[in-house]
Parts: sequence; C-alpha cells; structure tokens
Amino acid sequence: MVIEKPARRMTLRQQLTHAEKCSRDVIEHIQGSLLPSISDVRDLSRPVRRRSHYPTMISLSNALNKLQQGGVEINQILEYLHEQLQEIRDRARRERVNRV
Repeated sequence: MVIEKPARRMTLRQQLTHAEKCSRDVIEHIQGSLLPSISDVRDLSRPVRRRSHYPTMISLSNALNKLQQGGVEINQILEYLHEQLQEIRDRARRERVNRV
C-alpha cells in the first residue's frame, strides 16, 4: 500500500484513516487469497478428495507454495500496519504531553 506523504507529515486523523484502510486490506487479502489457498491445501491433503483420489506431488507442491507466498504477503502487510500503529501511538503520546 503506497501512501502519498510520509506518516510524520500526516495529521493524526489521516494516520488513523490510513491504518483503518490498511486493516481492511489485511482482511480482504486474507479472505480473498489466503483462505482459498488453505482450502486448496486441505482438499488435497484429506483422505476424501473431490478433484482426484491421488493428487500429484506437483499439485500439492504448488498449493503449498501458493499458501507460503500468501503467508509472506500477509506478514509484510501486517509489519507495515504495525509500524503505522506504533507511529500513531507515539504521535498520540506526544500530543497528550504537549497539551498538559
């Protein structure tokens, strides 16, 4: 997710809005790509298979690779969101100290 200006130049309200959009992106990414990948791996690894009684090692390997790639993408998005939330927390602390 690309932002127009650095977090330090954004207002606190803009940072909160941006973090909310980021969290929605995480949810969307999990529902859109990670859950289907988990479902594919589960379907291939269960005794009763819908697609084939004996899936090939290539199809199982591809499903696992896709799941691993989705996990890496989720981790990257979550790290970015964590950085944004830490910046918001620090900014809120500074604002509170400046008011007192």
